[in-house]
Amino acid sequence: MMKLLAPVDNIRFDIEDALEKQSYAVLLPFSGMDKSAFPVCELFANSTCDRGSLCPFRHVKGDKSVVCKHWLRGLCKKGDECEFLHEYDMSKMPECFFYSRYNQCGNKECEFLHLDKQSKIKDCPWYDRGFCRHGPNCKNRHVKKVICQNFLFGFCPEGPKCKFKHPKFELPVVDQATMQKKQLYICDFCGEKGHKASSCFKSKALQMNQELPAERFQPMQPHEVTCFKCGEKGHYANRCNKSAFAFLRSTENKT
Repeated sequence: MMKLLAPVDNIRFDIEDALEKQSYAVLLPFSGMDKSAFPVCELFANSTCDRGSLCPFRHVKGDKSVVCKHWLRGLCKKGDECEFLHEYDMSKMPECFFYSRYNQCGNKECEFLHLDKQSKIKDCPWYDRGFCRHGPNCKNRHVKKVICQNFLFGFCPEGPKCKFKHPKFELPVVDQATMQKKQLYICDFCGEKGHKASSCFKSKALQMNQELPAERFQPMQPHEVTCFKCGEKGHYANRCNKSAFAFLRSTENKT
């Protein structure tokens, strides 16, 4: 009856705009506060939130796949800037340190993931291609599979559901992170690749430091050694035949 007498389907109220824009939200007094009990910010999902870390709503990012272990204990101070999830999800819990290190965990109610070491090992892409130079010492898994004869001739009607192996002859993709680690060093002193400035052979300071130890640690001649017991030269204190008061007597005779 209300829809017949006073329909409001074509009318947009101010409260609807305020809810969509979240204009009613009050900024936080300081950043890093715990916002686990607050709803998700809808403006952040559309990349239109300009409140930053002071926003009272949660800024959830899709690239977070592991729960923050500090947040579980209430000790995380990063807030939305934390690179880990601030929500309780058993499927995304971090790995148990004791199980990964000692292959056993004494806590029967452990909340962290217990992953088998064999499940972490990936298949060797070079072995799947046909040959791996590391052989049995390879850190990846070498799985022996029977090659599909139909695939070798050009076509397999089973496709990816085939029980035999469909080899891939393209070269494995190299991880960019490992390539960056293997980049050569660039010397800040001479600008050449292959060494750091601390070990630059063109640096005069390095050459002087290399020459100093040879002069500094030269062994002393026996006639230059002074005994601290008797004060005479030519022998060490552990080889001295005189008593400990011989040094005092020698000083008295000199005076």
